[in-house]
Amino acid sequence: MVWNRFDDSMHFFDICYIAFKENKSDAMTESNSVECVPKSIVRYIKENPHMAVSVALFCGGGLALQRDVTSLAGSLFGAGGALLGAWITELNKRRSEAEEKEKKEAGAVAALAPELQHTIERVQYILDRSTVNFSCESAVESVKNNDQQADFRPYFPTLYPSASQVRDLPDKKVIVLIRYYDSLNEISHCVDDWWEREGQLAVNIFNMLMHAAEKSLRLGLICVREFDLEARFPPPHESYGTLTSRIERSLSHASQARKRHLDRAEALDLRSGKSKEPMPFRKY
Repeated sequence: MVWNRFDDSMHFFDICYIAFKENKSDAMTESNSVECVPKSIVRYIKENPHMAVSVALFCGGGLALQRDVTSLAGSLFGAGGALLGAWITELNKRRSEAEEKEKKEAGAVAALAPELQHTIERVQYILDRSTVNFSCESAVESVKNNDQQADFRPYFPTLYPSASQVRDLPDKKVIVLIRYYDSLNEISHCVDDWWEREGQLAVNIFNMLMHAAEKSLRLGLICVREFDLEARFPPPHESYGTLTSRIERSLSHASQARKRHLDRAEALDLRSGKSKEPMPFRKY
């Protein structure tokens, strides 16, 4: 009977060794040096105290068995088996919780991604229209484009932040969403506070809207990567371009328009406040 327990303990050591090799793989990927092994062992013991004590009890039982103290060996093997069962239960619980958490995170990303895509595309449209109006005002061209104040308002999400799926997101994705959606408030405040404000040049107002939209789109690019929007919402056709490429194109156009404005001002030797009287905000 005792020798059967000893054989079982040897089989248990094999199981522990295999489990340890699977769990220490993350630590070994960081460094292939021998110095990494003791650190990974210590970390594994801290994460699995039931297994560590169980191993110690089985080792003690083996030593007691070698010294023919069968009663002590049996007690140690029994205690080790009880802790082994507790460790297996804890390990299974940990794995099931990790799988459930991963499933909830995937569901949350899938639920929040559509409105995120929708708001980013709207900000891109706002930047494009701001760039067009900025260029027209900079060139002092009387071009009527029929843009209204409502055309520069961003779309806001409906699920964020009250939906339960938001709480299932990992911290990194939540922080990304907070920063991006907060930038939408900045755009909305700019439109409300500065639209047709008396005494302000229209070119300056549209330049400010461009800066706010550019900041929002750069934060939106991080969201595109974190929520994998490119794979979830592919372009309808190849010539349309991916969301990232369209955003980068809009950012490039805004930068070029601002550069042409500065070049034009230098060429005409304009100085702020001295070139001419401020023109009123152009109404459509």
